[in-house]
Amino acid sequence: MDFLDDILDLRSARLRQSALCSFMADRSVDPHQRLSFIPAMMFFTMGFKDILAALRDNSDKSPLQLSVHRHCDEDGFHWLWYLEDLDAIDHGRRLLQLPAAQALTDVWSLENHATREAVYHAIHLAKTWRTPFYRMVLIEALDATFNCFNEPMVALVDELGLVERLHYFGQFHHRVGRRRASERLGATLAGYQPCADERTTAIFLVNQVFDAFKRMFDCWYAARLTSDLLRPAA
Repeated sequence: MDFLDDILDLRSARLRQSALCSFMADRSVDPHQRLSFIPAMMFFTMGFKDILAALRDNSDKSPLQLSVHRHCDEDGFHWLWYLEDLDAIDHGRRLLQLPAAQALTDVWSLENHATREAVYHAIHLAKTWRTPFYRMVLIEALDATFNCFNEPMVALVDELGLVERLHYFGQFHHRVGRRRASERLGATLAGYQPCADERTTAIFLVNQVFDAFKRMFDCWYAARLTSDLLRPAA
């Protein structure tokens, strides 16, 4: 599936240059400040399991759909890692300490619309293009976009000595992503030959996912703290 690898590599290279990824990697900024956007991720991390649910079809026993289910099963509980990590990071603890009404108002605020829209749009794509091939393309695109996030994030939490302690933001999640990237879609789709229309639609789906993630990353970047930062509590 060289045609798909090419578009994934191209879009990944662009996304790595996004304001958010560049900000996370900027060692001239206090590392605690570079983590200040993580409360804005709440809707995405909690909603990702709904994206995965939209990719499932338990009536389809084909090998390709079973591969979709395996990927969904592997990722379906990662939101728990996010909640655990919040309690280990000052910005996360402040979010958890907010009154529920305020915290939920922030999640559903206009400023966080792009984050919600990324989840809604991914679900729309999954429910519109309902074949195992397209579902695997969506999974591959989702993996590639989040790998762009994981790479600078792991380096950032390593600066803080948290890379082994954190699951969602640390080395553990990164290892999962790297293993999945090494498998690549070609191995999963061995023997499957998409037609010309499927190839065109696959490229469309990849671009749709990356466009939505770019808007979401920009939303998270806008949510960062720019004022002097309190150091994490002991």
